Amino acid sequence: MAEVSADNISLSYSGPNPYVSIISKTVLDLTGNNDGHLDPGETADLTVTLKNIGGVNFSTLTATLVSDDPDVSVTDNSAIYGVIAIDSSKTNSSDPFTVVCSSSAQEGREALLKLILRDGSYCDTMPLTLTIGMYDYLVLNTDPTPVSGFIIDSVLSTLGYSGVYTVELPSDLSYFKSLFICLGVWPDNTIIQPGSDYETALVNFINSGGNVFMEGGDVWFNDPLAGGCNFGPLFGIQSSGEASNNLGPVYGISGAFTAGMNFGYAGESNFIDCLNPVGNGFRILRDPNDNYNCGVANQTADYKTVGMSCELGMLTDYSGVSTRSALLDSIMRFFGEEANSAEEIPIKTGPVNPISAFPNPFTERILITFTAPTNVISRAEIFDISGRTVREFTFGASGVDRLVTIEWNGKDEQGNGLPRGVYFVKVSAGENSDQEKMIFVE
Repeated sequence: MAEVSADNISLSYSGPNPYVSIISKTVLDLTGNNDGHLDPGETADLTVTLKNIGGVNFSTLTATLVSDDPDVSVTDNSAIYGVIAIDSSKTNSSDPFTVVCSSSAQEGREALLKLILRDGSYCDTMPLTLTIGMYDYLVLNTDPTPVSGFIIDSVLSTLGYSGVYTVELPSDLSYFKSLFICLGVWPDNTIIQPGSDYETALVNFINSGGNVFMEGGDVWFNDPLAGGCNFGPLFGIQSSGEASNNLGPVYGISGAFTAGMNFGYAGESNFIDCLNPVGNGFRILRDPNDNYNCGVANQTADYKTVGMSCELGMLTDYSGVSTRSALLDSIMRFFGEEANSAEEIPIKTGPVNPISAFPNPFTERILITFTAPTNVISRAEIFDISGRTVREFTFGASGVDRLVTIEWNGKDEQGNGLPRGVYFVKVSAGENSDQEKMIFVE
């Protein structure tokens, strides 16, 4: 077993136990659009970095890549890693795998593959996920009262957009076409600090052509005065001060993509920032009773943004176009995205009659329910967004179909608490499998 301390790493081992961890993977689509993603219709090389975190050296380690996904095939499935000493890493850069993505594959979903590792008598199978193309959106919800972000993600998903919900800044934003940032309203808000990873990632994303929606009651006026970042110039916004604490109703603007919309408001409204468009910015939402703007969109030659000082998820739906669904779909179309029809969205991969995961998102525990078929050993694997298996359950064969319920408490096999974020559960029974996304939140 390895013991690791931060900064100054020390290792000690007990027992001859081999173990490998997948550290990273890289898509090399040099013959495609060379964006580092496996897009529909592309053939790409794939390198995988492995780390020896066990108690013995590997001397003849080989890897075989297998795809269970109907849209991803593997045309070069073997790689020789050879020697990997204890606590060392190696990448198959000189012997990459080759993968092919179907031209009809749906963008913004995870394809699940398997990496089979062998060295002498050692054999292990590890799940490895590949994102097909790009997700339509990422909801980054750092609002301490996170209901608005939950609703935004739920509505976008229901509309047919592909996306990811998270409470932590991902290390790589290149897999997302648009970001939805929820910062909250004072005193339940997040202030983005100048020079922070948060600021750097958002600014780089926008400047590289990404589209961003950001909501926050104080991010436009008070936060910059208190030492926070000033995102106004990027969003075409200049805030003129703070309004009273009775936001609503909220109306759309004639001539904008919100024309004809009107909403009630049930969210927090403490000292909401008043927004004025500058440069290429234009008004999209306002409070007519108190005569100030609470939403501004911005369109430049390189990117598009939407900034709001109220919580979109807490708008109250009325009839016709006056719904959060219509507003979010209008924002996505302004960003240049259109939802997939229901027929285009792949939902199930096999007859492991369907997985139910409730509640989802969850805070302490989630119940995973599925039907285990007759005379087949069933296995449920929970893995994180990097493809690392964190928990596994096995169920013996039975003479009849039976309903199986698993309670997962967000911990790994050793009982260690796992970080909040996106996880997947894959249930396999014979040659059939099904997969479901789970969101673990504070």
